[in-house]
Amino acid sequence: MAAALAATPAAAQAAAPARPATAASAPAAVASAEQTEMPAEMVVTGSRIVRDGTQAPVPTTVVTIEDIQARNPTNIADYVNQLPAIGQGQSPRATTLFANANGGANQISARGLGINRTLVLLDGRRVVGSGLLPAVDINLLPQNLVSRVDVVTGGASAAYGSDAVAGVVNFILDTKFTGLKGSVNYGITDRRDGQIVNGDLAYGTAFAGGRGHLLLSGNYYEGERIDFFDEPRDWFQPGLRLLQNPTWTATNGQSGQIVRTDAGFTSTPGGVIIGGPLAGTNFLPGGTTNQFQFGTAALTQGSVQAGGTVEPLSVRGALLPDDKHWSLYGRLSYEVTDNVNAIVEASYAGNDTINWSAVYNRQGSGATGALLITRDNPFLPTAVRQSMDAQGVTSFRLNRLFYDMINRPGEHIGEAGYNRRQSRILLALEGKFADSGKWRAYYQRGRSQVWYTRDNNVIIDRFNQAVDVTGNPALGGVPGVAVGAPVCRSTITANSNGCVPMNVFGEGALGKSAIAWVTGESDGFRTRQDLDIALDVYAIDGQYSPFSTWAGPVSLAAGFEYRKESFAATSDAVSQARRWNVGNFQPGANGYNVKEFFGEALVPLLKDSAVGDLELNGAVRRTDYSTSGEVTTWKVGGAYRFGDLRLRATRSRDIRAPNLNDLYAPQSQFVNQFLDRSQPTSPLVQFITLSGGNPRLTPEIADTWTAGGAYQPGWAPGLTVTVDWYKISIKDALFGVGGQLLLDLCYGFNRPASPAACQSIVPVAGSAGLTGATLLTGAINAQNVDVEGIDYEVSYRTQLSNISEKLPGSLSLRVLATQRLQDQTNLPGDSQPPALGTFGSLKWRGFGSATYSVGSSRTTITGRYLGSGTVSNDAETSRNGIPAAFNRVPALWYWEVSQNVDVKVGNTKVTLFAVVENLFDRNPPAIPSNGTSFGTSPIYDLLGRSYRLGFRFKM
Repeated sequence: MAAALAATPAAAQAAAPARPATAASAPAAVASAEQTEMPAEMVVTGSRIVRDGTQAPVPTTVVTIEDIQARNPTNIADYVNQLPAIGQGQSPRATTLFANANGGANQISARGLGINRTLVLLDGRRVVGSGLLPAVDINLLPQNLVSRVDVVTGGASAAYGSDAVAGVVNFILDTKFTGLKGSVNYGITDRRDGQIVNGDLAYGTAFAGGRGHLLLSGNYYEGERIDFFDEPRDWFQPGLRLLQNPTWTATNGQSGQIVRTDAGFTSTPGGVIIGGPLAGTNFLPGGTTNQFQFGTAALTQGSVQAGGTVEPLSVRGALLPDDKHWSLYGRLSYEVTDNVNAIVEASYAGNDTINWSAVYNRQGSGATGALLITRDNPFLPTAVRQSMDAQGVTSFRLNRLFYDMINRPGEHIGEAGYNRRQSRILLALEGKFADSGKWRAYYQRGRSQVWYTRDNNVIIDRFNQAVDVTGNPALGGVPGVAVGAPVCRSTITANSNGCVPMNVFGEGALGKSAIAWVTGESDGFRTRQDLDIALDVYAIDGQYSPFSTWAGPVSLAAGFEYRKESFAATSDAVSQARRWNVGNFQPGANGYNVKEFFGEALVPLLKDSAVGDLELNGAVRRTDYSTSGEVTTWKVGGAYRFGDLRLRATRSRDIRAPNLNDLYAPQSQFVNQFLDRSQPTSPLVQFITLSGGNPRLTPEIADTWTAGGAYQPGWAPGLTVTVDWYKISIKDALFGVGGQLLLDLCYGFNRPASPAACQSIVPVAGSAGLTGATLLTGAINAQNVDVEGIDYEVSYRTQLSNISEKLPGSLSLRVLATQRLQDQTNLPGDSQPPALGTFGSLKWRGFGSATYSVGSSRTTITGRYLGSGTVSNDAETSRNGIPAAFNRVPALWYWEVSQNVDVKVGNTKVTLFAVVENLFDRNPPAIPSNGTSFGTSPIYDLLGRSYRLGFRFKM
């Protein structure tokens, strides 16, 4: 990116704020350091060395607060995540359908390499993670004090330590802000749902004759859940799904998978009888029935079928979760002497998110399969019992989806709550020495208190008792219950077991008391895990220029850091006994410490010479992990300038060390559906997965190369053209052996067979295939990851009077694009095709903006481009191949218009703004999958056209 060429190498921990852009200078979508007026010493992330008038040797994009305010996003992460060099991170918009371990967090994934390979800093310092994963939740930072965001898209482990494999995103605060400012923002979609409200307030003042400075800030956000069932979007295709082609062979030229638009569950929300003369009898609310049409046997694969009645797999999911977050921040600084500044910072923030978890689906065979219903069940509708008698049937099996297993209206089964409270305190000293020396020392304590809950979760053993219902017998029955009244069969022999009989015939018939007993609510049981995560950092570093060469001063930086990360986890008693359907969190506690020494040097070799300017930069870091031992990271780079042309290159060795989650995550149990590779048609069946940490993991090792250049012609003031190439190769990448991959490895499905994988599969005796089997999942150091690409940027800004004296105002244009050249993730010996070109790794992504400023008005038009791609790169005739007609994902443009107008209210400047996002209401493309999904991907806009209105003020 262009910004990297002009940016001053910097530690980024004590940055002065950038000078605000004026209306005449019209901020662009992403400002470069050299195009935005800055103080003489602008500290830009990318190096530990600060030096005036030089540039960073690594690609760095600088996003100023003026850039962000031109588009008025509800969260700064929403802006950063749309930059082409940033991949799909974690955000509320990506938390679709069901909940995940990050809840409603906003987390960044540079280069699309994952939130765990992107280091997020606040003023150059680490922030405690939002869970056992170290990824930082941007929601919880003091965003209303951010002056700019530095996005480094190259390896930076030598400068900043572990996790900076894909890059660093550094949020720089305006620590000298004085006055009072705030904003209010309201948003809603074109469908009148997904309402959001957020606001913030910040105050800053100097005291003690300017030696001291106080900062206070707070912000609040509340977003409304969108339940897809209430009003599905018009792009939704309920029956869109991939199924295994039952007629495929390796030689008949057919695709291994077929696309159906009439696929759905073999279960229904009120229950459907399977097998026998009453097969297809579907129970409706109120005890009535209709006929459910089962698909053909060849197209019935596990819990999914095609060719019959469509019971959508995903329509009961959530498009957006309920999400609330807030933060409070304070900073006090005081110049103890002319050369020493003392700093105290404290913050407290929270996040509460509610979403769906797993749906309870009883179908198929085995202990957790279809329900066995006997004729003596008093809840059976009379008409059905009569049909049973007429056909000589005494029992039948019932497939049922338990969407109605809820204790309160408006909730969902397995309702997942994600709650965080994050605190941070910083004690720091910063100072100067000699003529050019700078130093800082600090202690930082970060703490995240996280609790996960699952409401309306099923206790399996209670459920099995509650659905086995009979009439109370006259002899030996349950005392106090009328003869013939519904009772649990188990209660006849154990009168005090508390079982409440459940009516499973028709959605809404379960019964409030039965639900409360089955979910444990009547006894105060609740699925819950509490995590207490701590990050302690002690650090000291400094910079000094001991001498000069013929080309200028040589700068040195060095430092030491000690970091300790730990956690303690507790869980409810029912989880510890593994009785819940999902969750079953286990307790645990552990941690590790890290000791790091680092050094860096910047050596100018040429300055104002006939052949240009040249400087070299090198860094090395020695790190000692208490878990895996010592490792060395390093970086070598150079920058060259000749006239209007600037060039740079770096080579670095970077690492990502295993985090608390990778190493020590307490074991959790979930119920998932995977393709059963033990059966010829690979049907989708239900499994139990047990996941946890692996303390034997070692750091990932990455080799990174970058090279780039920028041209700023003197004959076209305001024009900048940049090109940056990058290549990242990761060895021993941590590889999460998920349930599906474990099955594929065990049975050698489209990859080399691994007998060791079979040892992690525990089948259930008597089940068809692997239905109900337990899968032991975790992480290992096994993968190789290679990504390569080129970043392009063209920007131009000018006063329109330079074109014609009659034209008022200014114009700023900028286009950024990323071309992906390679994206390969494989196990050694694996034959999987590369991801490059699929919708998850598009070859082209772009972002462009045009801002016209005149007087008090600023109008910004933004376009975001997602290139064409494929659903899969598997050969069409391979086992995982997709028909060519369904294997194309079209290119999409998303357009946004934002208007800002400044007005004066007394002595206060107020900016009114309005935004229309996804102006042309573009639908996401159809992307069939063999999992539960909405039939598309959250990298696209799933909400449709939306609006934001609000105001900012400063006084």
